[in-house]
Amino acid sequence: MRTLISLALGFTLTCLHLNIHAATEKEAAAAARRGDFATAVASYKQLVAGNPTSAPLRLEYADALAKDRQWNQAISEYEAVLKLQPKNIEAVLGIATVRRWQGNIAEAMRASVQAHALAPQNSDAQLGLATAYALDHDFDNAEKTYEQAVKTWPKDAGVQQAAYDFRRQRNPRLYLYLESDLSYGIRQMGAVAPFAAHDEIGAEVQDETSIAPALGNSRIFTRSDKKIFYTHYFGLNHMLDFSARNSVFQYNVTVTDYTAIDTYQEYRVRYTVPLTQEQTFSVRYTPRPTKLLLSQEGFTAHKIETELNSRWTPRLATLLGIGWLRDLDSAATSTAQLTDRSLLKLGIQLDATNRLSLGAKFITNPDLDNSMNSTLIAEGSYSLNDAWSALGRIRADDYKTGADQTGYYMGARFVPNSNWWSEFGLKYATRGAYSGTFGLASVSYRF
Repeated sequence: MRTLISLALGFTLTCLHLNIHAATEKEAAAAARRGDFATAVASYKQLVAGNPTSAPLRLEYADALAKDRQWNQAISEYEAVLKLQPKNIEAVLGIATVRRWQGNIAEAMRASVQAHALAPQNSDAQLGLATAYALDHDFDNAEKTYEQAVKTWPKDAGVQQAAYDFRRQRNPRLYLYLESDLSYGIRQMGAVAPFAAHDEIGAEVQDETSIAPALGNSRIFTRSDKKIFYTHYFGLNHMLDFSARNSVFQYNVTVTDYTAIDTYQEYRVRYTVPLTQEQTFSVRYTPRPTKLLLSQEGFTAHKIETELNSRWTPRLATLLGIGWLRDLDSAATSTAQLTDRSLLKLGIQLDATNRLSLGAKFITNPDLDNSMNSTLIAEGSYSLNDAWSALGRIRADDYKTGADQTGYYMGARFVPNSNWWSEFGLKYATRGAYSGTFGLASVSYRF
């Protein structure tokens, strides 16, 4: 009798344990589906601890870690799956995906090739390799790999869509930007067109109007810019770009300031190189031959800027920039009165969750017309779904003359696919005794 009771009790406890296990696994899967990856990670971690030899559980745990941006731990778990099941294609594909997210192109390609060798019939391996080529700006090999996938899986809608999306990345892109406040109004539009295997060219026109609220929002001047630019990509975060800009000023008031500009030409060359997977360094040199309005005398301003972008964790990145500017003194009475200024740029970006992103940036001498000491921008965005995000931004501009300006911006971003990007909203600005509400709109479309 005692034996029967013990067996019954053991059976009951086993069933109870299985029910708890099933309920926990179901809850973990539900958390992952709704995008709560932190909860999914905690749940799967508990499940794996109770059943460490379960390859399916470890695979789910690795997937949750990857989506929660715990990338190094995700790689470890995928590798643990492969120790249990050396030919587990999903684990190898998971490693390839995480390596792409990390920017480790070589390892991403190696894992994709390994996955293709393990399962030649699996289209994800071939698409992963093509994506890695495209991310590395090796568009020739990317195109060949996509074409091979299309021929191999002609009836696979996912393969066809991926190839179509890639082809559109190689199409020209148009963009439009409109913004105004108490100090300036900007109208900008341009086009970018990829060509060859690693290159882009583009052109841009812009009108920027300087406004004086103390004079009834009168226009002080309008600067009209025409710009061309070229970029050569050596690989991910490794590029050389050049731009040339011609700017003409048209004044709407009587000018008495000797330093008022008539025209200038600006040439910029920048080289960007990855120091490590987590750090990218860039250096930019800008000469700017300038002609003054009243005297028609000329001088050349020079600027050297360096930047170090660092990603400390998958969620935290910083920017440190220093530089030197040699330009005409704001109180100059001759072109010989040039002054040297140090430049500083600081930035931080925190992806607090998979939906909430926060950032701040501080820049000295940020504008082309040398009218500001510095600007400080703090912003946040919250992803509502795959297409819509809500935005908030505060900007404080420290002007060299006149009152400073502060702007408060609320807007929305709409990105339904990889070919359309748009942002629009309203900005409330204050400058001295003046205030007003203004609009902002930005659109980018790839054919």
